[in-house]
Amino acid sequence: MLPIVVIGGGPVGLVSSILLSMHGIQHTVFEQFPGTSIHPKACGLNQRTIEIFRQLGVEEDVKKHRAPLTSVSRTAWYTSLGPDGREVYGREAWGGGKYVDEYKRASPAQYSMLAQIRLEPILQKRALELNSDAIRYNTKVTKVEEKSDRVILTVEKKDGSQEQVHASYVLGADGGRGLAESIGIDWQGEQDIVDMVTAHFKADLTSVHPDKRVFISWIMNPKLKGSLGGGYLYHLGPYYPSWQTKAEWVYAAPRHPDDPEKFDSQSMVQRIKRSLELPDLDVELMSLSHWMVNSRVSEHYRSEGGRIFLVGDACHRVPPWGALGMNTGIQDAHNLIWKLALAVKAETPESYDALLDTYQEERQPIAQRVATNSLHNMRNHSNIMDSAVGITAETTTEDNLRALHKYFDPTHPEHPAKRDAVKKAGELLDLEFHAPGIEIGWFYPTADISDEGKESRHDGQLLENGSLNITKYHPSTVPGHNLPHAWLQRQGEMTSTRDLVKLDRFVLLTQTAGIWDKAKSELMDIEVIDGETNWTDREGMWAEFCGTDKTGAVLVRPDGIVAWRAKTFDSQAPSDLPALIRKILKQDKSEA
Repeated sequence: MLPIVVIGGGPVGLVSSILLSMHGIQHTVFEQFPGTSIHPKACGLNQRTIEIFRQLGVEEDVKKHRAPLTSVSRTAWYTSLGPDGREVYGREAWGGGKYVDEYKRASPAQYSMLAQIRLEPILQKRALELNSDAIRYNTKVTKVEEKSDRVILTVEKKDGSQEQVHASYVLGADGGRGLAESIGIDWQGEQDIVDMVTAHFKADLTSVHPDKRVFISWIMNPKLKGSLGGGYLYHLGPYYPSWQTKAEWVYAAPRHPDDPEKFDSQSMVQRIKRSLELPDLDVELMSLSHWMVNSRVSEHYRSEGGRIFLVGDACHRVPPWGALGMNTGIQDAHNLIWKLALAVKAETPESYDALLDTYQEERQPIAQRVATNSLHNMRNHSNIMDSAVGITAETTTEDNLRALHKYFDPTHPEHPAKRDAVKKAGELLDLEFHAPGIEIGWFYPTADISDEGKESRHDGQLLENGSLNITKYHPSTVPGHNLPHAWLQRQGEMTSTRDLVKLDRFVLLTQTAGIWDKAKSELMDIEVIDGETNWTDREGMWAEFCGTDKTGAVLVRPDGIVAWRAKTFDSQAPSDLPALIRKILKQDKSEA
């Protein structure tokens, strides 16, 4: 019987495989398709995800293949990309331009753009380096049956033959293709909100695009009811070893009333040319997909019997506006697998059931917020920017053209008001394009075991109304928060506090050597930042963010989450730490 089976070999399944291998846990990934994705899919990788990639040993490969940072620092709205097209509005985004210093201060990693079709081979390579037999392609899981002591999976191979596989636990990373429903888990939220079409194609758009810094171009074509019909466009590279003139692009749009029910290659190429107003563009279509926008989160992340866990799109389907879907899924796996590793390796795995329950407790609220925010971002695109100009789905083409004339003509009496409205609309879109609070400022309130964050509103990460501050990240060591980044140095070696996190144990960070040594154990290492023979706080950031005096300490979980802190040293504290860790791991029998 296998300790763990992973259903699905997409980014979340592959990250799960890498983490399991790094924990030394035998497992198999079943993927129904013959290899990695052939569709571009997700592309934005936020700083928390890149930090995980640092831990997995793939960050350098991601940096090598990602879009040049200078080509993804802005987003802009255009009437078209044709000869008569004009930029309506442009702004900096994703940690570029004026946000560079802010993002650098927040993390050792950089926000990166790398399409899923380029990311998956990097993750696949690493997964197979660690376990050459980990992934079975062309193998579809057709049935999952949960028993009291195992899960029985029926898998079908490419030749149609079937076999049964037994596993202690199953990670469902099937991308929301029915596993949740098959084990009796329902969904909450909105589904089939907008009918979308996406085209992956090659073309020479680089030479006609007016701004090489722009990653996503929103086409506010007045002849297609503005952004609603115009769609959006972004480049895919490949960027390594060099970015070719005839590069790959993605065009996506809601289905327009004049569009066919289903696009074929010819009609899709015509749609691209029509939206961009480039009738002579040489388009080489590579793939085409129809999909529905959903904003849904599963009611449960764990099966009734406790042996099946849902991760990624298997438990949350969110609109891509904000680029949080794949990131949230990868972070799901990072939260779950260290807990699952403890259970698998234990003599009595059931003793970790309460800890495994914290996976849903911690991650589901994150997905619910992401789903709500991403849906808000999607609706704001047409509602805010188009409305500021005066374009709506109901107005005629002539009315839309007149609205644009008022906006572009500096002599028109309505011009100043239109310009002001568009500028304000662009600022409101910070919720999508400048959102470090939701990208890296998320935290787990239930992990704040002493409710330390209540008085300070979690060091400002919560607004006065109790909602998350989406557009600002507040580093904090309140338990439940991600360990803040600070650059450290020792004997010429520079590292981040984030890099001190260990996959298989807790880490205690203190600024005074010796006094906490008694607490060191198999489950906990100690790192000293004292500026002497140990780590030096290179820029004073740790002293600023740690929330303790020099004798205090911060305890960090294997997933980089602060578990506990002592604001000052207490002589009894080192002796109490083993019991505290048992409490954090839900092993404290007195709580039962």
